Amino acid sequence: MANYDSKKFFEGVLINDESLTFEVTEDLILTGVLLGTNFQLLKSVYKTHRNLEQQFEHKPMIGAKLSVFFDYEEQTVTFDRQSSQVVLTIPQFLQYIGKIDVAFAPIYPVGTTVELDESMLPDSVAEMFKDGDLGAIVTLTGRKVPLMSGFDHYIVDYLGRLWPFGEIPGNDPVLISNMMIKRVIAESYTNEYEEAFSFDVLRATQVLNQQISTAYMTTEDAISYYEALSEIVETE
Repeated sequence: MANYDSKKFFEGVLINDESLTFEVTEDLILTGVLLGTNFQLLKSVYKTHRNLEQQFEHKPMIGAKLSVFFDYEEQTVTFDRQSSQVVLTIPQFLQYIGKIDVAFAPIYPVGTTVELDESMLPDSVAEMFKDGDLGAIVTLTGRKVPLMSGFDHYIVDYLGRLWPFGEIPGNDPVLISNMMIKRVIAESYTNEYEEAFSFDVLRATQVLNQQISTAYMTTEDAISYYEALSEIVETE
């Protein structure tokens, strides 16, 4: 699975997605490959936006500098690299980096134990680890789970259980995005079959269904989703 052409695959992800609201250009493809093949770099750009910071810069030892500017008043994001500039709206930016995530994010096997970045967790999830001495450690128990109907163009990257406790009656799983994973502590067993399943089924299905992770949900969709959840709770 590691022998595919990452640039062509990413280009295909973009070109074949009719839901995109921005023009697919060579500059966006090349910048996407840069971010996707250095996934920590993508996380840094995402974290800059999440923290409402105005600028991110990457200065490699070899190659051109990448600058990303966030204008929250105008709701725009500007990518500046090698004398070329691409401007996206913030919803387009989320869609764009969501597609980079689809094409390049590793898909860890079930049973992998990871440490979560507590600064990236929603308050409700961070509260679970507040009083513990173990840190934000979870074992992954499910992968690429779509949200309910009407919001199923978003997927949850992983379901997780608190390590070392595992399944506890009455406790819901932790919903985990790739952006929340700080490091892999212990990767679970994998073989050619598992790798093929991850790429040919999980990743391919996400591409085919034009889904992105909940990490890249727009504000408007997030509000609508939680309103829908509240209505369900009220009727139960």
